[in-house]
This record gives sequence, C-alpha cells and structure tokens, in this order.
Amino acid sequence: MADYYDILGVLRNAPEKEIKSAYKKLARKYHPDVNPGDKSAEEKFKQVSEAYDVLSDKKKHAQYDRVGHDAWKAGFKQGAPPPGGGGFSWGGFPGAENMHFHTNSGPGDLGDMNIEDLLGGLFSGRGRRHRRRPGPARGEDSLSRLAIPMLDAVKGGERRITISTAVGNQESLTVKIPKGIVEGQKIRLAGKGTPGFSGGPAGDLLIEIVYEPDPRFTREDENLATDVNVPFSLATLGGEVKVPTLEGTADLKLPPGTQGGQRLRLKGKGLPKRGGDHGDLFASIRVQVPKNLDEKGKELIEQLKKYE
Repeated sequence: MADYYDILGVLRNAPEKEIKSAYKKLARKYHPDVNPGDKSAEEKFKQVSEAYDVLSDKKKHAQYDRVGHDAWKAGFKQGAPPPGGGGFSWGGFPGAENMHFHTNSGPGDLGDMNIEDLLGGLFSGRGRRHRRRPGPARGEDSLSRLAIPMLDAVKGGERRITISTAVGNQESLTVKIPKGIVEGQKIRLAGKGTPGFSGGPAGDLLIEIVYEPDPRFTREDENLATDVNVPFSLATLGGEVKVPTLEGTADLKLPPGTQGGQRLRLKGKGLPKRGGDHGDLFASIRVQVPKNLDEKGKELIEQLKKYE
C-alpha cells in the first residue's frame, strides 16, 4: 500500500488541520454508502481511514515517521526499537528492569560477564532467573469513523459496518446510532478492538461519528441554512411558505414586504448540540420576479410603481 502521506495527498510536514481536512474530503468521496457495490472505492476508503488513524495520533505519527512505512506495515509498534540499530535498548527484554550491573564486583557477579555471555544466558535459558514471564494484557482500543446522514443524528437509527477480525476474516456488525448524537462523539463496541496478549481480553472499537453532507443545506456549526424561492406577490403581501428541514418540511410565516436575501429563522430545526438542544435553520429568501407578462400584467406592475 502507498505511503500514508500519499494516500491523504498531504506533505510530510502538513499540520494536523490540513491532515484532518484531507481525510474528511476523501472519506466522503469514497464512503461505501456513496459508492454502493464499488469494491475499489471501499478499499480506498479503508486505506484513507487507516492513514488518518496513524497520522492523527501524535505517538503513532512520530513512530511512523521514525521507522518508515514498510517497517510500520511489517509490524513495528509504539515503543519498539527502530530497525537498523540506533542503540541497544534493554527495555526490549522482559525482566530487564530486574537486572543489576556492577562495575566494581567480585568473582561470580555480572560484572565478570561479557555481553556474549549475558545474551547467551538470556536466549538459552541460563538467564531465566532474571526474567519474568509477562501475564495476560488487554488489547489496545481501535478507532474507526462512520459517516451518517444528518437525519440519523436527529432521530437516531442503525448502520451496518464491516470490520476485520484478528484472524483476517470479515465481521458484519450493527451500530445503533443514539438520537441526538453530535459529530465527533464516539460509540464504543466492547471487545471489537485489538486482540489481547497472552490470553488477555481484546480492546474496544471506538467509532467516531461524522455527518454526511446534505445538498439541501449548508452547515454553520450546529445551524443549517437553505435557500427558499418565494413568489413576488407572497413576498410583498406576506403569507406562509414551505421550507425543507431534516425531518420533512415546515411552514414559515413571511411578514409583508419580505426582501430578497433576508434570512428568517426556524428555531430548533438544526443539528444536535451537546447538552440536548438543537441548532436553528435559517431560510434565505429568494424573491422570484414574474416573467413573460402579458399587457394586463404589465399594466398592473406599472400601477405598483407609485408604491416603490
């Protein structure tokens, strides 16, 4: 697979904000819901998510830059010594914290052992008394991202996802989307993360929620904005007009003399906010001027001139 920087299309010194922006753009482009049945797009989406998972984490990012892409994919983890040297770390051996070295020691102490003897004892079993067998350890949590329609954030719902298991199989899961979830919040799936060590329990899978764009609306944080076409007569005399919302349509009352470009608010018709409230929906009025008037229509418009 290509280098993570190449996958996201960013430079190696790109700031965190630029990396996040590149990820969001590509995730929306290749999301399986946007490209149903397209295996190529699905694979690209997985690569983009994997790249962002590493580059968005400061520790993983630094380790990735240190060992390089090939070494990272070969199995290097955080805290492992880099390939090709760079110094010898006793921390790589279980029980190393219990070893004691004496520079001025008598016969029989470790001070009389050379490095070959010491390493030979570690790997042959003679150093077993200096080693401590590690016990079961819990696996690390994994992070994934799930794009949902904004309506699911308002009303709640369910989404199907596919994950890779420890043995390389694919597992299909149902993720329940709670009503009122805010973008950036995480849903925890217990035991679906990285496998444990020496029989320890697996970590959890954390699913971060992002909103899919809706062509009807422009997002302004938790608020939404949309354009509404209004006949000239209705804008002049006032009345009600239908406005699209996430949950259908709503009636908006226009005051007499509504102007083109004026923004009217529908309270609570926006996106969920932390704490349980909702943002608002703003309707921008676009006044439609009559076209192809007949003679009678032109006469009526002429009569309106005195009120301008």
